[in-house]
Amino acid sequence: MKKLIYIAIILLGFYSCKAQENKKIIIPEVTKNIEKLKIKNIEKKHTKSEEDKYIEIEKQSYGFISRTYYINSCFKVNRKFYQNFNIMSKGLLFNNGSKSGVWYEFNEKGKLIKETNTDIGYDFGWDKIIQYCDNNSIILEKGYPKQGGIKTEIYKNDDDGNKVWEISYYDYKKEQYLGITLDGKTGKLLKEQVLEFEGN
Repeated sequence: MKKLIYIAIILLGFYSCKAQENKKIIIPEVTKNIEKLKIKNIEKKHTKSEEDKYIEIEKQSYGFISRTYYINSCFKVNRKFYQNFNIMSKGLLFNNGSKSGVWYEFNEKGKLIKETNTDIGYDFGWDKIIQYCDNNSIILEKGYPKQGGIKTEIYKNDDDGNKVWEISYYDYKKEQYLGITLDGKTGKLLKEQVLEFEGN
């Protein structure tokens, strides 16, 4: 009996620690400021590690793409650049999911030409989603994504004209891979189902 109580205490501590991880998550800020890619000679993927972030830059047909992952965040900043190294577009993206906040687009001369708020219609926003995950022991991976394993994915979707959140994650208590749908305005749980995990 003592052994069972001891195991229960360990498991309780494990889930408590896991839940606490989400409370430290930051959401990086993206501004409309004009930017220019400083690294010029990129023929293959270039990576740079700094104190609180990891930057990955790749050459693309349109120019270049830069992804900045933050140690204490499950969001990354995506930046696309033209061949002349001027900023093309930038915005915030959940590491395993949808866009967040305002996305900015620029012309080749670096002039801001469009702003798109990707959170319109989602009164139950990203901050509340993070809190929901925290309250339900749904683990959000921070920093540069690790290879393999089951990752929590969060996507915005349109269900018959209604904005919804779709979250897929591994429930450690139930030992099941689950998919849930939340109302984008209220956060109300609309659907829950067991999913089949296909490993990578």
